[in-house]
Amino acid sequence: MKDFFCRIGFVFLIGLFFSCESSPDSRLYRPLSDLPDANVLGNIQIKFETIHSEYLKEKVNEAAYINLMEAANNEYQGSIDVRDITWVHIGWNSVKHTNEFSAGGKVVSFGEYSNPNAAARGIEGAVARAAEQTLKNIPRGSRIAIVSITTPDKNTTDYVAGELEKIWVDSGYAIIDRNQLDKIIEEQNFQTRGEVDDETAVSIGKIAGANIIVTGTVDGADDLRRLRLRALDVQTAQVIGVASERM
Repeated sequence: MKDFFCRIGFVFLIGLFFSCESSPDSRLYRPLSDLPDANVLGNIQIKFETIHSEYLKEKVNEAAYINLMEAANNEYQGSIDVRDITWVHIGWNSVKHTNEFSAGGKVVSFGEYSNPNAAARGIEGAVARAAEQTLKNIPRGSRIAIVSITTPDKNTTDYVAGELEKIWVDSGYAIIDRNQLDKIIEEQNFQTRGEVDDETAVSIGKIAGANIIVTGTVDGADDLRRLRLRALDVQTAQVIGVASERM
């Protein structure tokens, strides 16, 4: 009789565990309830790939968030975030050796920018918003190398790189000196004309002693002109921050 009740209790606990795991709230990542003042702008749904399996929940959560934010920044303007994120494992891609997922969430706006300069129009506002968005999940004190900013002219390149450097230094990040980066590029004979590929950017970052490398472009024209930034982890070469802001 004692064994019987022990077995019943064990089955009950297992059932309770799986019922909690499968409840809708337990699967939400970055719940909207944490931002009571946010305005929901819409929903977003994507498919993405990662080397991590569905059992590494935190890694998949991070990958889902980064990919959803990249998609959201292409559709919405201003200071936005993605909340109530859920994802589903689709399958294994035997060719790329990656896991495929579907993810969705709510795109929210905070009404006002946390950075007072971010509300400005034109290039100044775009740089401020992109600077805040790109490194929002990267710890203060990280060593950042701004490897490449590709724009139609040198003056714009220098302005964007200089403003990003100032904003991030003021926010508590360590920025690798651009003269040091130029020296590394010259000594190692790296090809940096036009857009720099991720492999080259990561190599430059490793030599410079950076934790994070940032690349960017200004593309489009007139009302479609955009500043796009990408932050990559030097050790994993994974994208860990993105921004796309209208100028």
